[in-house]
Amino acid sequence: MDTQDIEKIIKIFEKANITALDLEMDNIKIKLQKNAEPKVVETVSTPSVTEHKEENKGKLVTSPLVGTFYQGSAKDAAPFVEKGQFVKQGDKLCIIEAMKVMNEITAPCDGIIEQIYVENEKMVEYGQKLFLIGEQYD
Repeated sequence: MDTQDIEKIIKIFEKANITALDLEMDNIKIKLQKNAEPKVVETVSTPSVTEHKEENKGKLVTSPLVGTFYQGSAKDAAPFVEKGQFVKQGDKLCIIEAMKVMNEITAPCDGIIEQIYVENEKMVEYGQKLFLIGEQYD
């Protein structure tokens, strides 16, 4: 592996929807990591029959990558958050595993977990809804 190969790997990593990469080839170890914030979108959907008007207020947290959704740090561990729980900005919401890399998804704002859209250990797609964080009520 030469310098050009390493540069190609770095360019591919920068464009990829992953936050970390550990690579070992020809007795060379490469460890790359970048900061990735969960994609946050203001919800603007109109209520359907099963939705409540309150769900239109808050932040929708979507998956920043394709992978496996984990609610807790281990299979038998308690979930990081539950519906109705208050979270602060930066609190861990879940982990998405992609290519054996564990990507922590954190709360983009303070609020109450109004909805969890994904079941534990299910595959998620890029942009798929994960959580709805409602406004903080006094």
